[in-house]
Amino acid sequence: MLLVAKVNPVKFFKKAYPTIAVAFTTRSSYATLPVNLEVITKRLRVSPRVASFVAPLGATMNFNGCGGIWPAIVAVFAANIFNIDLSFTDYILIVLVSAISSIGVAGVPGPESISTTVVLTALGLPLEAIAIVASVEALIDMGRTAVNATGTTVTSLLVANSEGEFDRDAFDRDVEDELELNPA
Repeated sequence: MLLVAKVNPVKFFKKAYPTIAVAFTTRSSYATLPVNLEVITKRLRVSPRVASFVAPLGATMNFNGCGGIWPAIVAVFAANIFNIDLSFTDYILIVLVSAISSIGVAGVPGPESISTTVVLTALGLPLEAIAIVASVEALIDMGRTAVNATGTTVTSLLVANSEGEFDRDAFDRDVEDELELNPA
């Protein structure tokens, strides 16, 4: 973001904060979508054309944290807890199955357990590992969803910048000035 779009990251995160907060508290990319669209267009000054394409696409496909990384972490954790040695081939299988299972994950709280089941089953690991990590999963899901929604916001900015549909002058105004001009 800093190198490609030449945007101050501190200013970006101040402007993207509503998206991050809603994603963190709801744990749902779909519930965050209306807020994210508003943040992208009104606070980041990305054209509605780019925002209306990238944000819904990101809310539908950007589940790398929920459907991809989490099942892989649980699989490695399960192997360690149950003293199961994983080979190099097993790690490749973890990556492939996690990537494939993340494609069908819904943007609501909970489906990461299904993708984790797919990965554990593909490797022959005990499903009991899901019960072991269940107590901390909700807290981790909050962070994952915030990262996923922020990733969609960053992607919108990068696409808009590459397509000439990013109003840099409006973005560079101070956050306080922008909020005075556009009281939400």
